[in-house]
Amino acid sequence: MKRLTKKDLALSMQSSGRTVEEIAQTLKCTPSYVANVLIASGKPSDYSDLYTSSIAQNAYARMFSGVLRFKDVQAAQASIARIDSLFHQFEEERDRRGQHQAQLMALIGKNRAEGIGKTAEARVFADWLVSHLDTANAHACDREPPRQSEYEATEKENDYTQLSLYDAVLAFA
Repeated sequence: MKRLTKKDLALSMQSSGRTVEEIAQTLKCTPSYVANVLIASGKPSDYSDLYTSSIAQNAYARMFSGVLRFKDVQAAQASIARIDSLFHQFEEERDRRGQHQAQLMALIGKNRAEGIGKTAEARVFADWLVSHLDTANAHACDREPPRQSEYEATEKENDYTQLSLYDAVLAFA
């Protein structure tokens, strides 16, 4: 006789109309776990947080699949290089929504790295995000950074230095 797993129970409970939160409470696990089980099995999940798979959430997510890594600073830098490449690809295509998705991935990377105590890796994501909030003046990591005079020209009209990271993200969302 086959033993029922937590995944089997979650799928069964979802098909009977229970919410992700109710299932998680009953099975004594996180809502993220339940949502990822549903997503992996092809079932719709209305639950979303930083730890759920975004593959089912939008078309851009496939491009960013597997990008976030924080094993060490070099892995975080490689993640940012890929995010930056996609960001500037979207910029060339004038795809503002794609650029926003790249910014969102950097924010998710920062938050996840912080959540597991990887502060140096989180800083890699945060630094890139802050430098790419103003999409009109964002430069590619592998391209020549803007000259100081270019910063000074836009600094007076776009002084974002007093914004918190949260407020800055909201300002450009």
